[in-house]
Amino acid sequence: MASKEELFVSITPNIYRENKSNILRSQADLLQSLKKLHNLKILARQKHDIKKRLNKLISTTTSEIDSIQDKLPTPKIPKTIQKNEKQKIILKEQFSKRDDIENELKLIQEKLKQLNS
Repeated sequence: MASKEELFVSITPNIYRENKSNILRSQADLLQSLKKLHNLKILARQKHDIKKRLNKLISTTTSEIDSIQDKLPTPKIPKTIQKNEKQKIILKEQFSKRDDIENELKLIQEKLKQLNS
């Protein structure tokens, strides 16, 4: 701006109203963004506190489980049975992953049919 001089510009009332409304909308958007940022900060603190509590709970439960397992006798299972159990678990995991993928494919195909019809 010029020093000690004032400049005046003529603006039509329509342009003035449009610019004024743009400024007010921008201010409102900025305030909404600040409000959301404040809520995010609060949620981040709450998330941090919940994680701390969850960590404490998990550590206490694991220590309790360990103490219980120390008190229980260890069973003696033949090695052939142990190998069979491990193979069954691996097969179950593979089938469940395959089923999940197939279900997702079916859902996507149904959505595509809906969009095309």
